[in-house]
Amino acid sequence: MLHKLPLLLLLSFIILALSSCDSDDVDDTPPVIEFRSIIPEPGPMEVCGEFDPNTIKIMGGEILTVDALITDDIALSQLKIDIHPNFDCHGHRTMSTEDWLLLDLVDLEGSEVEEVFEFEVPEMVTAGFYHMQLRVVDQAGNSSPTADFWNLHVLNPHDTIKPELRAIEPPASSNFSVNRGEQVSFRVNISDNKNFDFSNNSRVELTYRRGGSRNFSTATEKKLNEAVNEAELTIDFTIPQTLVRDDYLFFLTGYDGVNNESERLVFEVEIN
Repeated sequence: MLHKLPLLLLLSFIILALSSCDSDDVDDTPPVIEFRSIIPEPGPMEVCGEFDPNTIKIMGGEILTVDALITDDIALSQLKIDIHPNFDCHGHRTMSTEDWLLLDLVDLEGSEVEEVFEFEVPEMVTAGFYHMQLRVVDQAGNSSPTADFWNLHVLNPHDTIKPELRAIEPPASSNFSVNRGEQVSFRVNISDNKNFDFSNNSRVELTYRRGGSRNFSTATEKKLNEAVNEAELTIDFTIPQTLVRDDYLFFLTGYDGVNNESERLVFEVEIN
């Protein structure tokens, strides 16, 4: 029996060690960001077809100021700051204007940090919607919730007036059906306060989504680079054979030189 004693002692030690690893020792509490103030102050706006009560509207050359209190129950580690375009509800475009892009990692210490962050918008910024996210990680690897996320509506100070897009044929809000493999054509008139060759973003885009879906697909676009501020053009698109037969929404949107976007023209299309 005596020769079994060391083995019993070893097993007792292992059981004791495991039992001491109580779940209370595991840090699974995520850090928290409290936004004390944001300047300019967020307000209501429609973003990608959905209402957002807290969109930040800002102009190129201005400074976005975020006063935040960052806390954790034990110890903070790092803050990730990410600002990037959300054009076309998550397309990305880089032209002669400057997209506002920021990706920064800030080291944090202790369990509480109060910080005022200032983010300067490029003066010749590409206008449109952007995303901003501030996410904190503590030393245990827990991250703050995805709620620390903001929509930004950024304007270019050289041109804040959106272009006007008018449907000629078919009329806006019309309904029609088309077979897969057939071509659809949209004739439109677009006008703006500046010539289309100003900053090289001028274009008309045709996008679509299946009824009930939030996922947009870009069908085609036609660029405008002439030294005029009004044009009539035709947008042609062949319906892919791969599309599921269903009801779809097609959208035409005009953009000026700094990427200000017109009101969307909407068409209900039954694809057979």
